[in-house]
Amino acid sequence: MFVAALFVVEHVREGERQAALQGLHESVRATALLVDREIRGSLGTLEALGTSVHLQHGNLRAFHDQAAALDRPPFVWTLLLDPSGERLVDTARPFGAPHLAVVEHGIVAQVLATQRPWVTDLTPGSLPGELLTTVYVPARAAPGYVIAHRISVDLWKKKALVLPAGRSAWLLAVIDRQGKFIARSQRADDLLGLPARPELVAAAAAAADGLIRHLTLEDVEVYDAFTHSELTGWTIAVAAPVGSIEASSWLAVSWLVAGLALALAAGAAMATYLARKFLRGIEIAGAAAAALGRGEPPAVAPTTLDEINTLNLALGHAGHLLSAERRLREAAEAERARLLEAEVAAREAAQKDNAAKDQFLALLGHELRNPLAGIAGATDLLQRKIPEAAGAGRYLAIIERQTRNLTHIVDDLVDASRVALGKIVLQAETINLADCVASCVDGLRVTERAAGYSLVVQAVDVWVHADAVRIEQIVSNLVTNALKFSAAGSEVLLRVLALESSAVIEVTDHGVGITPDLLPHVFETFMQGPGPSGRLQSGLGIGLALVRQLVQLHGGEVSATSQGAGMGSSFVVSLPRVERAQPRPAEQARTATTACRVLLVDDNADARATTAQALRHLGYSVEVAGGGHDALAAAALQSPDVVVLDIGLPDLDGYAVAAALRQRAGGEAVVLIALSGYGGPDPRRHEAPQLFDEHLVKPAQPDLLARSIENQLRRRRPSEPGQTGGQGF
Repeated sequence: MFVAALFVVEHVREGERQAALQGLHESVRATALLVDREIRGSLGTLEALGTSVHLQHGNLRAFHDQAAALDRPPFVWTLLLDPSGERLVDTARPFGAPHLAVVEHGIVAQVLATQRPWVTDLTPGSLPGELLTTVYVPARAAPGYVIAHRISVDLWKKKALVLPAGRSAWLLAVIDRQGKFIARSQRADDLLGLPARPELVAAAAAAADGLIRHLTLEDVEVYDAFTHSELTGWTIAVAAPVGSIEASSWLAVSWLVAGLALALAAGAAMATYLARKFLRGIEIAGAAAAALGRGEPPAVAPTTLDEINTLNLALGHAGHLLSAERRLREAAEAERARLLEAEVAAREAAQKDNAAKDQFLALLGHELRNPLAGIAGATDLLQRKIPEAAGAGRYLAIIERQTRNLTHIVDDLVDASRVALGKIVLQAETINLADCVASCVDGLRVTERAAGYSLVVQAVDVWVHADAVRIEQIVSNLVTNALKFSAAGSEVLLRVLALESSAVIEVTDHGVGITPDLLPHVFETFMQGPGPSGRLQSGLGIGLALVRQLVQLHGGEVSATSQGAGMGSSFVVSLPRVERAQPRPAEQARTATTACRVLLVDDNADARATTAQALRHLGYSVEVAGGGHDALAAAALQSPDVVVLDIGLPDLDGYAVAAALRQRAGGEAVVLIALSGYGGPDPRRHEAPQLFDEHLVKPAQPDLLARSIENQLRRRRPSEPGQTGGQGF
């Protein structure tokens, strides 16, 4: 232990010495930071003055006043120098007073050539015996001019030479790049401007920082730590007498040796006394620990040592905790099993609730489509029977478009669940994209949403194979989105372009724009950005998600761009382009031939009446029925050629009626067309694909229904042209 103590003593002594020297290094770095802080403050002030508007306009008086307000008298004042080095402004003198004939052309030329600040070493001032340091900065507002701070050496004595508490014997010095004293904490006035010790100057020139041992100018042996100012290159030195450094280390060693000797003596005395007590206590604690390891409650016996008693009590407590933990673990396992069962039950309930929600949306769409079917049929009759007078045709067209728009709204509601499932069926045909967009915009112009906005359409004819209803739904959603995020009175531009292999719809607005963080997510379901200021948020956030789904179903792409908040936005839809479709015979002439017997089955009286009347107007012989049993009775009496059958009937559903009709004699020859208000794929349709020849979604326009009838009859009787009844299509 004694030999080890000798090593410890030596290490402690060396550690104390190194700690004292480390204090020197810390002090010299702190002093360098103080110097750099002052220089950095001057650079910041000069940079600010270099951008002064007074300097830009040549108002030297105002610049003089501005610079004087930023000076720090009596230590710092400001100069403005022209390219030749002459002083234009000197805040040490009143404005307009004659300047001293001092020309600093060399330094000014260097600063202007490099366009970098420069800090001088110790230089003579304007007055006899005056010594200064100067900071030069090129003026940004007046190219060719230089702004300078004249800094008195008194500033460095006051700001930089700050000794740590209790270190009055230490020596601080600031030495310029030429090795001359700028400031010194001792004999400052005698040594100002004189060279420092050669060994210190040489060491500072050879390394960025370091520590040397040498004699000062006062012949005192010191440890001298030095470093350099980052901004000026000056040397900062802090010296401490060798005796003060060594004394602290030897004092620590003395205390350590005394304490070590005392500890050794006390240890030798106490070891014998306590050994037996400790050994007995450890034996008792070992027996308790062995019992705990076997899972038994440990037997705790008291001893004369409080620490051992505490250990024994802890072992006993640990035994009780282990027993309690075992019981808690068993209870936790039972609780986890119960929670797992509850989670499974909750998941099943959530799945049932989700199925109920989808069923609700489908039923809601069905109930809303029934009155829409009546409206659509009545509108068609009015268009056919009311003469064009006083703009009636225009308003009827608006009614028709609004009926389609209302249908689209219902479709969006139903599509909210279908988007997630990807169950959207297209009824595609070759259409003129320009006409489709123009028709949709005409319908939007008369809505309350578009009131006060300018909807501009620039379109060229281009044909695509698409579902016209879904294309109008895409355009309507994009335009409605543009209106929602645009200020009242602004313009929304729609362009239809024909590219080499694609047809493009571009919708551009000048609204609130899309931020970069929101732009990648605008087509996600329920994602909405902030609207214009002062306008309440509206919508469910499914419009753009539905647009992307519909565009992808058409084999196209949709994208959004924006320059940022307040810069508007642009949405571009690209669809595959096709050749122009040839006009169908139905579009050229509509002349009734042989009558075709049609049985229309629908439980909605208004929809049934208007659709039947429209088909009669087209030349068909139409009978109606309001339920499944009535439909079977009417079919037995009339033997119809075509049965247009609603799926959702109050007594027998459409599938049951269709199955009964097919089982009758000659039932295979009857054309069965399903008319459903549920929308989307019906799972029962796949159970019996042979029952219906075609499936249509309510409300079906009379022309579309008639076209389906003609197409199916033509497939059934291809060898009997002109014998299909109804209108020629």
